[in-house]
Amino acid sequence: MRLLAAAAIAVLATCAHASDFELTADEIRARMVGNTVVGIEDGEFYAEYLSPNGAIYGRTKHEAYQGYWRIVGNKLCLAYDEENGKKISWNCVFVALTGDKIIWNDNNETSYARLLPGRAEKTAGQVSHR
Repeated sequence: MRLLAAAAIAVLATCAHASDFELTADEIRARMVGNTVVGIEDGEFYAEYLSPNGAIYGRTKHEAYQGYWRIVGNKLCLAYDEENGKKISWNCVFVALTGDKIIWNDNNETSYARLLPGRAEKTAGQVSHR
């Protein structure tokens, strides 16, 4: 009977949606701010440090860049400086976190990243995002 119960729990756990683990505003602030997000976007590796002052310090293998973050409701909102110095519009996403695995949910589009402790954006390209 215990084996059957364990199997049922395992099935339920694998069927859970990212929304079941979405962070609240306080959890986003406590768990993500002051740490580095690493992942791949458009085929390019990136690392972004979310500074407590609301700045994002990012790096790809080819360049450094900056942006801004804020929390609106239970969403993490991000904006980045363009090359011409103008800031693009804010993109707000729900964030789920299990261990160091980040799941971004933006209008039913899901993407993944990894959370590294502290300021590690200068390691872009040296750390696996998986």
